[in-house]
Amino acid sequence: MATLGEDCHVTIAHAEVNDGAPSGFIAAREGSIRAGGAQVRREVYSDGTLKLTLYVDILLADALVNPDGSPRSGSRAADYALLSSYLERRSGLEVGTPVGVFANLGALGHASNEIHLPDRSLVRCQFNNAGTYWPPVDPATLALSTWDGTLSWAASYWR
Repeated sequence: MATLGEDCHVTIAHAEVNDGAPSGFIAAREGSIRAGGAQVRREVYSDGTLKLTLYVDILLADALVNPDGSPRSGSRAADYALLSSYLERRSGLEVGTPVGVFANLGALGHASNEIHLPDRSLVRCQFNNAGTYWPPVDPATLALSTWDGTLSWAASYWR
């Protein structure tokens, strides 16, 4: 299981990808506006509708180093294939960031901008709320909010 701050900067999960387990990705290098995390844009329309756009810059390369300094397992090609699987989902995505998990997202509309260089790729991902917006939630709380989880209906974040 991916652990923020240890083997990744950002996690992405979907029930139909990686058996539903979150996948960890390395974010853009230090100095970027989204180094090690995500950027959130909220738009509120006159009818009260809220549109959330979450941006993450994913770095793909062979021989990357995890945030804890350990060598990253896997390859650029494998991580790209996995990320592409998430970018095909229009709803049901959960993106884990340093402030919590953003749920109910989809790769809707403009989903990514990719720069492929000989030794690395930078994929700027854009995820939008796929319905009702929920603020970021603690990952442990979200995990207990499944249908058979231990939290009550009123205390849960249902997906």
